[in-house]
Amino acid sequence: MKSNAISYLLVKQFKNTLKEIVKSPAKLIYGIFMIGILVLNAVIKYIEPSTGQEYRDIRELIAGISALYILMFFLLIYNGFKNGATMFKMSDVNLLFSSPLKPSKILYYGLVKQLGTSLLLGFFILYQYGWASMVFGIGILDLLWILIGYGITVFLAQLTAMLIYFFTSYNEKRKKIVLYSYYAIILAYVLGISFYLLQDKENLIENLVKVGNSWAIRLLPVGGWAGNMAGGLVTNDLLSIVIGLFLLVFYFFLATFLVMKSNQDFYEDVLQASEEQATVLLAKKEGRTIESWGKIKKGQTGLTQGFGASVFYHKHKIENRRSRKLLMNPMSFLFLVIVIVFSLFVKNMGITSIFFYATYMQIISISMGRLAKELDKPYIYMIPENSLKKIIYAIAESFSEYLIEALLLFIALGFIMKLSPWDIVVLVIARLSFSYLILSANLLLRRIFGSFSSRTLLFLMYMLLVLIMSIPGTVVGIIIGSLPITVISAYFLTFLTMSVINILITLLSLTISKNVLDKAELR
Repeated sequence: MKSNAISYLLVKQFKNTLKEIVKSPAKLIYGIFMIGILVLNAVIKYIEPSTGQEYRDIRELIAGISALYILMFFLLIYNGFKNGATMFKMSDVNLLFSSPLKPSKILYYGLVKQLGTSLLLGFFILYQYGWASMVFGIGILDLLWILIGYGITVFLAQLTAMLIYFFTSYNEKRKKIVLYSYYAIILAYVLGISFYLLQDKENLIENLVKVGNSWAIRLLPVGGWAGNMAGGLVTNDLLSIVIGLFLLVFYFFLATFLVMKSNQDFYEDVLQASEEQATVLLAKKEGRTIESWGKIKKGQTGLTQGFGASVFYHKHKIENRRSRKLLMNPMSFLFLVIVIVFSLFVKNMGITSIFFYATYMQIISISMGRLAKELDKPYIYMIPENSLKKIIYAIAESFSEYLIEALLLFIALGFIMKLSPWDIVVLVIARLSFSYLILSANLLLRRIFGSFSSRTLLFLMYMLLVLIMSIPGTVVGIIIGSLPITVISAYFLTFLTMSVINILITLLSLTISKNVLDKAELR
């Protein structure tokens, strides 16, 4: 009975998940909607079939895939230096950990669950089929191989983070050695690639593709191996498939063995990470937020600036400084890298297409920032100031992050697309206008629905609302751009018009939403 308990539990959980989707109208609608978009992506290339089209070099795609895998792997294993990673929920901790099952079987149960989660995290890859098939001529099966490679990378990154935590959590000296080695590998590769590319600035893209397909990249742990395997599956290169698959399988068994060998009773090590994950999920369901875990750099205390509504801006600056070390959210940085890699492949389509793809990625990554936290506290309701003024000051702290993100993106695209400084300036302004347009849509949704119970249905309404709010600026901007008028540059007037209309719609949305501060909703 014990030998079948784990397999029974996995199958039962899968069946219950399917039943939950079918019985929940919101999740069912969301599922049908997402599948519909996926099908549309799959058939759109056949609506207007092209004859004699020349596809780009498939090695460019393989280099981009390897870069994505490597970036995800190094971002995720960093968790091993903090609180580790967990493959278990608190229900597993309370029930499975106290059961008579062997720790090894429980660990394999967690690994199987994590593999499924990793594949779901990479589901967005399937929605890239439209442009990827038109640019590189790949099929849906090729995209599935890329998705599997992504899932394996994320899965092994979680396992590696757990392994790092096991071996370093109780030994500060060992932790510093591993951490410095981690930074040294990243720095060595960044410097090496930079020096190689700077030797021939005229052929930057071609040399970057060569680096991405070199054995120096292919042999990087996990990310490089998975990129080698996925690239081999796409190009039918048997040697790359065998080498990549062998290294990934060997690493999996080695890492699993070391986890079991490091501490047969590994429950205590994953308990803290499981508790933190459960606390964060519970807080999201209840509309609360978790500010930070572990040590916080206190620095200067007290508010020395600000009066009335402006105090929120200065308060948020201090909270941002204490809660994070980086100027950007790691996931925002990942999305920027994806957009930049995308632009390398489709730069012939023009900056307008790349800008709208970047905006699409922005829609699924942006949030209300610290305003969402303030709305769950009493202070913003109590200050006797104009509601709109309080909202504007509360969202002002996100400006620096949005600006840094826009500058990094469009300065990089400026080099790739050979844009003028004026083009970069107006694109940055347009990016900022969309950032606050999307943020105001979040707030407007809260104004309309309050504390809505179905997060799935809420997400669908959010996407629809952002689309509706984006249409006026986009349409008018395209119309202005089609006129035989050139001011400073070919793109300046188009994106400037779009920015102005977006700002007006954002202000209108914030004005409509200001009543959320008139009465605090008791949950």
